[in-house]
Amino acid sequence: MFSLTVVAMTGKRFSGFAPYVASVNDAGLVAFQAALRGGGSAVFAGDGGEVEELVSRSLHAGVTSHPDLNNARDASFYGELTRGGQGAFLYREGRLQILAEAHDAFAFIGPLGPTMNEAGTVAFRGDLADRVSGIFTSDGTAVTAVADTRGPLSRFHGLPVIIDDGTVVFRADRKDGVQGIYAGRGGLIRTVAETGERFESLGLFPSANERGIVAFTATLRGEGCGVFNEDNGRITCIAEDGAFEAYRGALITNAGAVVMIATPKGGSLGLFDGPDPDADRILALGDPLLDTAVEDFAANPVSVNACGQVAIRASLADGRDVILRADPAS
Repeated sequence: MFSLTVVAMTGKRFSGFAPYVASVNDAGLVAFQAALRGGGSAVFAGDGGEVEELVSRSLHAGVTSHPDLNNARDASFYGELTRGGQGAFLYREGRLQILAEAHDAFAFIGPLGPTMNEAGTVAFRGDLADRVSGIFTSDGTAVTAVADTRGPLSRFHGLPVIIDDGTVVFRADRKDGVQGIYAGRGGLIRTVAETGERFESLGLFPSANERGIVAFTATLRGEGCGVFNEDNGRITCIAEDGAFEAYRGALITNAGAVVMIATPKGGSLGLFDGPDPDADRILALGDPLLDTAVEDFAANPVSVNACGQVAIRASLADGRDVILRADPAS
């Protein structure tokens, strides 16, 4: 069972949090993007008490992604540049740094948002000026290409997820029509899973933990769907069909637990930390919350931590938006 902590809510200070997710570090500190009633947007952080403005709106023109927060309280995010265009930013030790920007080599930064490891290395997507799309990393000193569309890959999906050893896990399509999940490091790319004999299609948002275990959703060749993990080349099904009719996402923690974004048979899309749609339910569409009901929610691979906490951005039926932290029972 989970309890829900309200981190922030729209009202006098905040006008909205959508469409971006919230992230959470291992201390339970939740970081999120917020649009302000007075104009502009910024990065904020909180744990249920006072909300801190982590990255001031005066330092940039606007935040255009979720922020990812590590245990050193470094934050990475996409934002608008004051002179126009987009950039990938790193906020570290009180200083805002532009890692890459949509000028010179890059035509576009994004979409979606970046991820970051404990060393402060950021993984992000971008399009180069020569119309090549790619996955890149930056530690603040140089930008390194992990993969791009000059070779067998045709397009990328979801977030590039970077772990502490520098490996980046990403979802891509190949030019021959095959869908794949891959892990890149040091100029080499390893296949995690591809469509073919076993899988009909792969989910768009794989996740990975610090042991290099990758979690993902897939539909099977023939029929059925499930949640799978891959560990050193071995793929294991950890949830399939059963009480659920569809799986949208799998968020793996550093402890190895997997939070599923799934739809129970006859039920509503929700977050679940196990195969029982009742006992393992964290939050679902239509659930009562704050004297109204949940109308929408969002979470992705940056939204879980090693303690099993989940950061959730939710929209309520009465028009309010809320940032929540779901805490597992001790």
